Amino acid sequence: MKSLFARLLDRIRSKSIIFSAVLMLVLVLTNGGFLVYNNRVLERTTAVQAQTQEIKELQLLLWNDVVRNIDVGVRGYAILQDEGLLNPYENGLRLYQDYHKKLYSKLQEQGYPGTQGFLAVKQGYDDYLKIVAHMLELAKAGNMDEFRQELKQDRGLALWKVYEKFSKEVNTYQDKLYNEATEEYQTINALTTYIQLLLLLIGVPTLIFMIFRISHDSRARKALFVELERNNREYIFNPGTALAVNDEREVINSSILNFKKAAKFISEISAGNLEVDWEELSDQNKALNQQNLTGELINMREKMKKLKEEDSRRMWATEGQARFSEIIRTYQHDLQSLCYQSLAFIVKYLGAQQGGVFVLREEEGAEKYLELTACYAFDRKKWVEKRVAVGQGLVGQIYLEQEAVMIKEIPQAYTHITSGLGDATPHCLLVVPMMYNKKVEAVIEVAGFKVFEPYQLEWLEKVGEIMASTLISIKTTETTRELLEQFKEQTEQLTSQEEELRQNMEELEATQEEMRRKEQELERRQAEMQRMLDSRK
Repeated sequence: MKSLFARLLDRIRSKSIIFSAVLMLVLVLTNGGFLVYNNRVLERTTAVQAQTQEIKELQLLLWNDVVRNIDVGVRGYAILQDEGLLNPYENGLRLYQDYHKKLYSKLQEQGYPGTQGFLAVKQGYDDYLKIVAHMLELAKAGNMDEFRQELKQDRGLALWKVYEKFSKEVNTYQDKLYNEATEEYQTINALTTYIQLLLLLIGVPTLIFMIFRISHDSRARKALFVELERNNREYIFNPGTALAVNDEREVINSSILNFKKAAKFISEISAGNLEVDWEELSDQNKALNQQNLTGELINMREKMKKLKEEDSRRMWATEGQARFSEIIRTYQHDLQSLCYQSLAFIVKYLGAQQGGVFVLREEEGAEKYLELTACYAFDRKKWVEKRVAVGQGLVGQIYLEQEAVMIKEIPQAYTHITSGLGDATPHCLLVVPMMYNKKVEAVIEVAGFKVFEPYQLEWLEKVGEIMASTLISIKTTETTRELLEQFKEQTEQLTSQEEELRQNMEELEATQEEMRRKEQELERRQAEMQRMLDSRK
């Protein structure tokens, strides 16, 4: 039993600090909750008080600023016949619309139950305004006797009775809301005071007990901090200095600082900054941080750099291929424009300085050759006539071998890049066959001052395949057009011959008709001569 009791007592002692902390937390949260609720009640009370005061002022202004201004304006005009004295009247009409809308909106927002009373007041005001408008017309027309008769009837008295009743009801309702809000605030304020007293009575002994326990456990906690520092170096970051725990706060700050560094490192990577590095990581302690969190984050950064570079290259190639396809679609009916626009885009997109496109030419009875169809350099067309035989020079050899070549050491006499400042030999040269279905349709040559990357060469081969397909289409179209022109010429010749034959047939028919007519005439004469001979006999 003693052993069980001792274990239970030890367990209670081990959990006492947690219980005390939880108790303090509950008290603080309860006090905080009541403070928050108290502030909300205060805000609501203040809002209700302000709203009730505003409604009271509005319904008071509805009489003072509207009725009195209208009355003063009409009376002044009737006495002096001065249009300037109607300003209070017009101002009263404007204020009436403004105050009426505001008061009605506030009462609806407040949930005021006496809506019928407000409508009665509005009707009274409308009737009063009609009467005043009629009186103003009488004054303007000079009918002062009738005006005085209307004035003696004191039309505003009926409005005052309706208004006074409504005003008392509104004020009574506003006073009720004001008092209810004030009482609610006083009640919650008193309850908050009791909670704070309870927090003081329970919290002070609890804090004293917690201080005692914390002091009692300081030695054990120091050992834990030593272990924490060791784990911090083993699993997060090892600065390479001697392990020593002189101040627990330094261990905590060091641990927090390492976590902050890790969080900042991850945040920078998430934001796309792959050049970020771990602070305090140097060549001296780099070997100590290969297997911990720092080393893993550095490895992750390097992998993400590679992925980003690959993705960037992939996006670059996709975008360039799409833009190149758009150029192909735009100029697919004009070989010269197609070659120049495509070459200009390729040179700029690769960051090169000049280039040329050699298109394969095949003529009947002649050998194949490559013709320089387009040449581009420094945003200018270079009109150079150049014909390369198959197998001749680098371009002709690439045509035969059907494989792209990148040359990084270019002879001085091979080519020059010219600008306004002079000539210079390029540092890198790309010569790529444009093939489709394993047949070379053209060869492109691109030169620049920087060394091209393998992915750029691969992209150029892909767009070269698109270009080759388009060149085949253009050549086929040109051949078809030539055949159509030949067929058209032959058709026109046949049509001309047919027309000539038709004319000959018509002339032959006319001749035959003339011969028949002459034969008939001859037969007729022979018959007449025979009759004459017969008659003589």
